[in-house]
Amino acid sequence: MRRCGGGRALAHSHVVFQLSHDPAGIVADAARRRGRDGRHRRGAGRGRPGDRQCPHPARTRAARHCSPRSLGRAVRLRDELPADGGASDRARLGSRPRHPGSGDDRHHGLRIAVGDRPLATAVSDEQGDALQRLERRVEVLEQMVRRLLTAGTAPERIPPASERLAIASAAAPLPGPPQPAPSRAPEPPRYSPPPAAAPDLEQWFGQRGLLIVGVLALLMAAGFFLKYAIDRGWIAPVVRSLLAIAAGIGLAAWGEARIRGGLLRYGAAMIGAGGGLVYLGLWAAAGPYGLLERRIGVLLLAACTVVVTLRALRHEIEGLAIWALAGAYLAPILLPPPTPNPEAFLGYLEVIGLGTGLLAYTMSWRRTFDLALAGYFLLAPAGAARGLAGALGCWFLAAGALLTLHVTRRRAWPEARVGMLVLAWVLLSVALAGVRDSPEPQRWLAVGAAFAIAALLWWQELDLNRVRAPEEALLFVANPFVLLALVWMADPKLLDRAPALLPALLAAVYLGVGWARRAAPHLVMGFALGGLAVAVQGSAPTVVLGWTALALAGLAAEQQGGRPGGRIAALGLALLAFPNLFGVALWSRPSDAAAFADPWALALYGYIAGTALAARRWGAGLLDSGTAHWTARGRELLWVLCGAAVFAGGSIELQRYFGRRTPLAGDLALSVFWLVYAAALVRIGFQRDRKDVRSAGLAVAAGAGLKIVLYDLSNLEALYRIASFFALALIALAVAYAYNRKAASSKSV
Repeated sequence: MRRCGGGRALAHSHVVFQLSHDPAGIVADAARRRGRDGRHRRGAGRGRPGDRQCPHPARTRAARHCSPRSLGRAVRLRDELPADGGASDRARLGSRPRHPGSGDDRHHGLRIAVGDRPLATAVSDEQGDALQRLERRVEVLEQMVRRLLTAGTAPERIPPASERLAIASAAAPLPGPPQPAPSRAPEPPRYSPPPAAAPDLEQWFGQRGLLIVGVLALLMAAGFFLKYAIDRGWIAPVVRSLLAIAAGIGLAAWGEARIRGGLLRYGAAMIGAGGGLVYLGLWAAAGPYGLLERRIGVLLLAACTVVVTLRALRHEIEGLAIWALAGAYLAPILLPPPTPNPEAFLGYLEVIGLGTGLLAYTMSWRRTFDLALAGYFLLAPAGAARGLAGALGCWFLAAGALLTLHVTRRRAWPEARVGMLVLAWVLLSVALAGVRDSPEPQRWLAVGAAFAIAALLWWQELDLNRVRAPEEALLFVANPFVLLALVWMADPKLLDRAPALLPALLAAVYLGVGWARRAAPHLVMGFALGGLAVAVQGSAPTVVLGWTALALAGLAAEQQGGRPGGRIAALGLALLAFPNLFGVALWSRPSDAAAFADPWALALYGYIAGTALAARRWGAGLLDSGTAHWTARGRELLWVLCGAAVFAGGSIELQRYFGRRTPLAGDLALSVFWLVYAAALVRIGFQRDRKDVRSAGLAVAAGAGLKIVLYDLSNLEALYRIASFFALALIALAVAYAYNRKAASSKSV
C-alpha cells in the first residue's frame, strides 16, 4: 500500500500492513463481544456498576456480514470499486473502530519514538522502475475487478464527501425497504494498457548518454595509451598487449557482477567496453607489434566476438550483440593478410553474417539482423570482388538472399526483405556478368543461384494473403523478370537459339498456378510472361497479333473458365498492343511496303477485329467480383482503342495509297475520311444515346474543317479544292440535320 501522507519518518513510501489473525473479528461471538464491549465501556463518560441499570441476560446478536477485521478494529475497503471507475478510483484500506462511539477497543503494538525511527533509504532507479511496474499491474487488476463486478449485482456506491454533505443538509424521508439492484447485462472486459511513462531527458542523459560517453572515452584512452607507449618505448609490446587483454577481461567480469546486481544496462556497457579492450590488445599483438600471425589474430578476434555474443544471448541484450558483430566485421579489415585470399574471406563472412543472422532471428533482434545481412552483402564486393565473379560467389550471394527470405517470412521486417533482396539481385547481376566467358557448365551452375532465389520467393508467394502487402506485390511482379534478366546477363547459348523458351516456361508455370488455385495475380502474370515470350521471338506486327490473341484468351479464361484476372490481362495486353502497333511496328515498316496488304496492315486488321470482338463480348459469361472494380469500364476502353485504331490506321493507309499517285489526292482522301468518320461517330452517338461519342464526332469534324480551311484551301487546286469543300458541306449539313431532327422530336415529346 502506498502512503499518501507527507511524513518523513517512514523508511519507504510503500508500507505493508499485516493483519493479525483473529477469528473473533471474522465470526461473531456474541458473549465474548458483549463482555469485551462492557469492559471497554467502563471509561470516562460511561456507566458505572452503581448506576441504575438492570442487568440483562446474555443475548446473541446475529452475525453481521462485513469484511474481515483485525482484533478490535474493523479493517475494510474505504472506497467501493465503481464499475465505471477510472484510474483514480482505487481501493484503499482504512481502519475504523468497531463501536461507532468509541475507538478504545484496539491492540497497541510496540511504538517507536519519532527520533528513533530509521531514516528513509534512497531508492535506486531499478527499484523505482519495479515499483512503477507493480503500480501499473495493480491498476490493471483493479480494472479487471471492476469489469467482473458488472456481471453480477452492482455494488453499493459510497458517494464522495461533497455528495454526503449535500445529502445530510437536505431533509430526506425515511428510506423504505431495500430494493434489489437491477442486474446489468454482462459486457466483455475491456482492458486498457497503462499509459507509458513520459520520456525524461535528464534520466536518459544520466543513464545512457554518460554511459556511452564513458565507454568511448575509456576505449580512446586505451588506444592513446598504446600509441603513446609505442612512441616512448616504455613497456614491452608483449606486456602492452597482455595488459589490454587483462584489463578487458577484468572489466567484462566486473560488468557481469553489475548485471547480477540488477544494473543490466550498465553491466552490458562494461562487458562491451571489456570486449573492446581485448579486441584492441589482440589487434595490437597481431598488427603493429607482429607478435602473432595475422590469420591467428583474425581467429582470436573472431573468438572474442563469439564470447561477447554468447554474453549477449545469455542476458538477452541486443546492443551487446551489435557491438560484437561490428568487431567481427572489422577484424579482417584491420588485419588484412599479406596475400589476399578471396575464398577464405567469403567463408569468414558467411560464418559471421549468416550465423549472427540466425541468432538474431531466434532472438527477434531486428536491428542485429539488418546489420548482419548488410555487412554480409557490402563487405563481400569490397574485400573479395574477384571471388564473387564465379559460381562460388553467386551461391554465396544466394545464401544470404535465401536466409533473408526464410527469416522475413516469419518476421515482419519489410526493410530487410526488400532491401537485402534487391542488394542481392544487383550483386548477383554483376557476378553473373563475370561468368559469361566461363565454360557452359560453370555458367549454368552460377545461374542456378538465381533460380534458387526465384523458386523460394515464388513458393512463398503462393499464399495470396502475402501478395496483398505492397512490398510483397512489388517482389511478386519483379521476381520473374529479374530472373530473366539475370539469366540473360550470364548469356547462355541456349537462350541465343530460343530466346522465348524460358519466358514461355515461366508463363506456363504461372498460368498453371493461376488456373488451379483461381489466383488472379498468378493468372495475370502468366499472360504477361506469355506476351513477353511473343515479344522476344517474333517481329513487331507478329507481336501485335500475338498480344491481341492473348487478350482474347484471357477474356475467355474468365468468362468461360471462371478464372479471375482474365479481364485484367485482356485490358493490359490490348493497351500495350496499341502503342506497339503505331510505334514500334510502324517505325519498322518498310517505306515501299504495299498499302492495305503488308504485315503492318494485317496486324491493324487483326487488332481492330480483336478489340471490337472483346468489347462486344465484354459483359458475357462469368464476372469475378474481386476484380470488378478494375474492369468496370473495360468495354468503353476497348471501344475507344478500336475507334482510335480505325481512325489512325485509316488515315495512314489512305495517305499512303493515294499519296503515291499524287500528293493532292492524298490530302483530299484524308480530309474526306475524317469527315466520314466524324459523321459515323455522330450517328452512333444518336443510336446509342451517348453524348460522349457525339462530342468525339464533332471534335473530329472540327479538325477536318480546320484542315480544309487552313491547309487544303492553300494547297489544293481545281477539282481537289472543290471536292474538299463539297464533302465538308455535305457532312456539315447532314450532322446539322440530325441535331435539328433530335431537337424537334424532343419538343414534340
